[in-house]
Amino acid sequence: MGTGETGELGALHPLEFRILLVLLAGVSHGYRIVKEIEEREGSQVYPANLYRRIRDLLARGWIETCEPEGSDAAGDRRRTYVRLTDLGRAVARAEARRLAALVSDARAAELLVESGGMSPP
Repeated sequence: MGTGETGELGALHPLEFRILLVLLAGVSHGYRIVKEIEEREGSQVYPANLYRRIRDLLARGWIETCEPEGSDAAGDRRRTYVRLTDLGRAVARAEARRLAALVSDARAAELLVESGGMSPP
């Protein structure tokens, strides 16, 4: 992404990127984010790790707290709802480009077969 508001952006922690991906769909809260990631990945997300990452994303200004929307409009006062900021959307876009470039490099090095699957060692 280069310099600017984000400074030099290195690789994101995979869980941070996954949180940003979930929030691309709109406002959510921690429990729903966990369930969405677990459904997509098929692996367990530990709540303590998730909430630490959410705090980090809030501190960086990539996400922000907000009021619930849609079917959650009545809101559950026990939940903290979050959404992507414009900066967070730009960070997610930059990370997606970075990962796409890595996959391209892996294909060029013949680490991946053309069908997108992994080739044998």
